[in-house]
Amino acid sequence: MSFLEKEEGEKASTFWDWVVGIGLVVVIGGFTVFYQYQKRSSTSRFHEADSLYQAGNFKDAGKLYEELKSAQYLTTKDDSTIYARLDAIETIQETQNALVAAARKKAAAGDSTRLAPVLGRLPHKEMLSEEDKAWVDSVVAGESSASKGSAAAAPASMPAPASASAKPGKAGAPAKP
Repeated sequence: MSFLEKEEGEKASTFWDWVVGIGLVVVIGGFTVFYQYQKRSSTSRFHEADSLYQAGNFKDAGKLYEELKSAQYLTTKDDSTIYARLDAIETIQETQNALVAAARKKAAAGDSTRLAPVLGRLPHKEMLSEEDKAWVDSVVAGESSASKGSAAAAPASMPAPASASAKPGKAGAPAKP
């Protein structure tokens, strides 16, 4: 017997070869489909967060960016953008909180002049906590109602117009009885 001759032993089963081959194709194809789906989903969520950020809706954009921090299917540029935007949102929030804290100190010290106009122009009230937002709204509403009340009282304190019986040429002079 030469080693070039084929031995007539057990035949290998072609059935299991096919099962293993098809199984590999299904696993590789399934992973590819899953990867593409996750990549498209992450990219669309990134673009959604990006559009919210550019529209000025920083609170919702921040939530989406936080969720996307762990996304593994984004490019490094997108990942850098996420962290830069999260830093910017955090800075905005800290600035808002510092402004409200300073306004609270002024209000507590009794220096509430021109406090409502400053608080009314806070650019990103949605970034405040619910307690701070309620306080800012109450200060702005209280000041606007006080200014409306003083505006209504102002015409009553103005001098009365000259009566029709006054002589011409002496406008504003009291009428003679």
